Amino acid sequence: MARDNHPVPPRDSDREQLQAELTRLVGTGRLQFAEFDRLSDVIWSTQDAVELHRIKLQYLAPPPPVQQGPVPMAQPDAQMTPPADNPPVISTMGEVRRTGRWTVPDHSRFKLNGSTLKLDLRKAEATAPVCTFHLEANVSVVEIIVPPGVHVENQVKDTLSTVSVDTTRPHPRAPRVVLTGVLRASHLKVITRPVPGGDGWWGRLFGNH
Repeated sequence: MARDNHPVPPRDSDREQLQAELTRLVGTGRLQFAEFDRLSDVIWSTQDAVELHRIKLQYLAPPPPVQQGPVPMAQPDAQMTPPADNPPVISTMGEVRRTGRWTVPDHSRFKLNGSTLKLDLRKAEATAPVCTFHLEANVSVVEIIVPPGVHVENQVKDTLSTVSVDTTRPHPRAPRVVLTGVLRASHLKVITRPVPGGDGWWGRLFGNH
């Protein structure tokens, strides 16, 4: 992947794709945050596309095939235990606000009926490299404010709704926000604004302090 023995710099789109794939590994517990942080630095600093290829081979290679053998059946009275999760925030004809200094869990759920939800992440602290917001909104308004460098991945399914996601280039050390769920006759807006005063957890994370 070099010409005349000179390395070929990777494209920004390749860097972003690789970081997104590693982020999913962190979300599934297959990659530690410290290692993800180190790899992100390499992804965004290297000028050799070969380095990205090496990372893919080491961390994203398909797992070995599962050995054939008997698989025990569940006991008759056994029940599948769902993963630990925070209880949903439910609002009907109301308003839910999370602003200022607050802690963002790795997974949050909101059930909204004719309500308004405002999440301001600019002074919040993330507990995980991937923060998922699961939305179930009916005739509701959702506004999410993120600081520059935070990438938002929208996986929400919408019906008769409007969706606007405005984010900046992902910062290699910033947590990733993933939106899931369903919107019905609702409005979702993601906007990017500077951190007030430039302080807070995001400033320390980005090396501003």
